[in-house]
Amino acid sequence: MSASGTSQFEATLWLPEQLVAGPEGTMLLEALFNGHPDMVILVDAQGRIVAANPQVMEGFGYSREDLEGHSIGILLPEKARERHAGFVAGFMQNPTWRNMHSGLDLSARDSHGTEFQVDVMLRPFFAGGRQYGMAILRRLDTALTRSRAQVRALVESLQDYSINLLDAEGSILTWNEGARRIHGLTASEALGKHVSVLYPGEEPEQARAAAQLEEAARSGRVRSDGWWRGPNGNRIWAEIDLTALRDDTGRLAGFTRVLHDLTRHKEIEDRLRALNAELEQYRLIVENVEEHALYAMDGEGHVASWGLGARKLLGYAPEEVLGKHYSIFATEEDRKAGIPERDLEEAARSGRCFADGWRIYRDGRRRWWSGVISALRDEDGKLTGFVRVARDVTRQKELEESLAQLNADLEARVAERTAQLEATVHELSRKNEEVESFAKVVSRDLKEKEVLLREIHHRVKNNLQVVQSLLKMSARQLPECDARSAVESTVERVHAMSMVHERLYQMPSLSALPLGDYLSDIFAGSIQAYSLAPSQVQLKLDVEEILLPLDRAVPFALLANELLSNSFKHAFPGGRRGAITVSVHRIDGAIRMTVEDDGVGLPADFDPADSNSMGLKLAINLAHQLGGRLEFTSDRGCRVQADLTRM
Repeated sequence: MSASGTSQFEATLWLPEQLVAGPEGTMLLEALFNGHPDMVILVDAQGRIVAANPQVMEGFGYSREDLEGHSIGILLPEKARERHAGFVAGFMQNPTWRNMHSGLDLSARDSHGTEFQVDVMLRPFFAGGRQYGMAILRRLDTALTRSRAQVRALVESLQDYSINLLDAEGSILTWNEGARRIHGLTASEALGKHVSVLYPGEEPEQARAAAQLEEAARSGRVRSDGWWRGPNGNRIWAEIDLTALRDDTGRLAGFTRVLHDLTRHKEIEDRLRALNAELEQYRLIVENVEEHALYAMDGEGHVASWGLGARKLLGYAPEEVLGKHYSIFATEEDRKAGIPERDLEEAARSGRCFADGWRIYRDGRRRWWSGVISALRDEDGKLTGFVRVARDVTRQKELEESLAQLNADLEARVAERTAQLEATVHELSRKNEEVESFAKVVSRDLKEKEVLLREIHHRVKNNLQVVQSLLKMSARQLPECDARSAVESTVERVHAMSMVHERLYQMPSLSALPLGDYLSDIFAGSIQAYSLAPSQVQLKLDVEEILLPLDRAVPFALLANELLSNSFKHAFPGGRRGAITVSVHRIDGAIRMTVEDDGVGLPADFDPADSNSMGLKLAINLAHQLGGRLEFTSDRGCRVQADLTRM
């Protein structure tokens, strides 16, 4: 733009004809052209420039053609145009005198792009039946501009503060970045609106905004804090400071409204208050625990607190242990071995350490203590100390040691009895082998062999019955104990062998033993041996017609007897009724025998390999002798299965 444009303007009046006529036109002429020191601009209801004085041309470097009909926003920086558009529209709708201090957020820009700060006064102007707005602008000096720019930058940088300037009616005149973040409204959505727009929702909130303005106008300042919900729906804890502004004559000019978002501080305060309450509860609990020794240590293992339970149980007063190392309670041998230090190292490394051992009371007694040491760390993971919780379990320790000694003695006695019974079984087996060898020798003559064999089986059966009777007599002389149970079990085994020989000498053929009849005899003998009613336990036989060779009759008889006896002994306690099913069938290369009952079943931790039962060991050995292995399962009762390959 050339300087000639400005000179031409100065020589030519820039006034619409409808404004010149009448008193208003005269007043306007005086305001614009009779030496007014400030820049004066006239805008219509839409904010378009309709007139300006020479000072505007000089201050902004524009000609009449550049300005006439354009929005007043042409004189503002682009970033401020949207912010002030709503304000200009609000002024035209409700025209009053308004003094706006540009040091907060009013900037101007000339035709060269240079920005500067201005003070602005707005007033309504009526002419020709129309309403106009008159803006009187005064450019600020450079130092003041820089100072106010710094203030504006500071205000914009406060993210937790909503800082607003309101006019006397409560309409919003300024809008900083903190206000946008907290309220969720842009400058165009807030400027020119009544402050009640920041109090959405029900009417009581709207009335609250108006009441605060009235109170601030009356008393000068109103401060409040509490939970507050903004236009964006966010619920925050805020402190609001509303201060009235007055001009030199004392007339109310507007308000400053500062809202400080303290939500984070409130949450921290509430959390700290809750934590303090929780710590107080823990303190009361710790101080009143009497059954356990509960105390704290620092990061080096020195006693830092001494609870009531520790004082009561260990006998030390607080002044005797506070500041002393944790090892003060250990025995001399543990201290020499460095055990207390190792306990603390383990707790620091793993978070906790189970520390059991002998501890020294104040009166010198040694007592066995069991407990845990837990490491304490701060938010950064740094070790800050330890907590020790323990109790005196000396009585339990002594009982455990006594029980261990009793178990050792009992195991020794059982082992001795088992060895004796195994020797008896071995001797009986040897005798039986001798009888069988003798039977083979005399079998050359068929008739003589049959007579002799029947006689032998009869005598063996009688001898075994004698042995059975002797064992019964011995058992009756013994008290109720494991030894008597072992002798009675031997009686059953001898009975099982005697039934083999009884069946053999009664059979027309002496070459083999029929399984079905023999198992029925064993079952009947077990019913009698255990004094059970025949109706209490039923036998279900599913036995294939198999003739058992003589050299396998006794091992099979003993095996069947052990398995049936096990069911009679353990499956039906307290008169429980049930059934035992015995199944014997041929499979490829073996004979499968299954004995199962519907009794109480096996214990949950049953492991035949770990069992000390002589009967179970005998059954396992007999199954191995017959080329098989016992498999135990427990679903609805107990089930034992063996595939015998040497039958």
